[in-house]
Amino acid sequence: MDSTTKVLTFGEIMMRLSPPDHLRLEQATTMDVRYGGAEANVVVPANRIGDCALRSLSAYGVDVSRVVREGDRLGTYYFELGASVRPNGCVYDRKYSAMNLASRAVFDWDSILEGVEVFYVSGVTPAVSPEMAAACEEALAACRERSITTVCDLNYRGRLWSPERAREVMKRLLPLVDICISNDEDAEACLGISHGSGSLATGIEERDSYVQIAADVCERYGCKMVASIVRDIRSVEDSDWMSLIYADGQAHFSSVHHMHVLEGVAAGDAYGAGLIHALLHGFDLDRAGEYAIAASVLKLTVRGDSNLVSVDEIESVAKSGAALRVSR
Repeated sequence: MDSTTKVLTFGEIMMRLSPPDHLRLEQATTMDVRYGGAEANVVVPANRIGDCALRSLSAYGVDVSRVVREGDRLGTYYFELGASVRPNGCVYDRKYSAMNLASRAVFDWDSILEGVEVFYVSGVTPAVSPEMAAACEEALAACRERSITTVCDLNYRGRLWSPERAREVMKRLLPLVDICISNDEDAEACLGISHGSGSLATGIEERDSYVQIAADVCERYGCKMVASIVRDIRSVEDSDWMSLIYADGQAHFSSVHHMHVLEGVAAGDAYGAGLIHALLHGFDLDRAGEYAIAASVLKLTVRGDSNLVSVDEIESVAKSGAALRVSR
């Protein structure tokens, strides 16, 4: 793969409404409006709100020419920024959205996948509806027939589906995936794979359990690579972050970043984007891990769903982090 490779993502863009200044939803009289989502560019309604969502992507140079426009409403979620021991809050309002009501038949994969070399989807998309679960399976199968590299972030969302339903679907999808992105919670909920305590406070200390999870995913489903963010979370604002990339039976850990978090939304998505960028540019796996986690932790310093940082900024953080590499 090289820097001109075309990457296609499949998922729902949503409107995000947030109270200002750490207010709770019950206190809010105004809301900040932003647009985002793990994939963020597939089905949007053919109305002014849909136009706003697409402009939010086009402003950053994202090609939205393959977006399907149908339905009457954009999925919405309300995000409440937490503090200290009070976690971030999220309320979804995405039932009957354009994506939720879409039929798999609206996606012509022959034309959609033309010229595509990397296909990305998260576990959020098949959770939106049974039709979207079927569409994901059809898309991944079409990619496999065309030798398109497939990337899937398991990205489990308990408010969208149960572990039982997630396992039923994801166990069909994952054999069609080349690169899996997963943390310990995702692996247990979506695949029934569990090692370690599962504590968010001691992930880095238990990093070998993440290696076991990754090895199991590769062995059971044939994925070529598994990548994961490994964290120690002490509070909403205070946490440590590192990357694990597992491939060919070898674990590659990044350095640890000690973070004061401004906002935690989309840091996992930023990690996936950083990883794909690194692999497209031929980085070795040690450097790819440093780059991906640098992209992720930079997102922790940016409000909103978009990671508004430059390649140079990511490279700078990645290089400073590489000097502190965890021994392996």
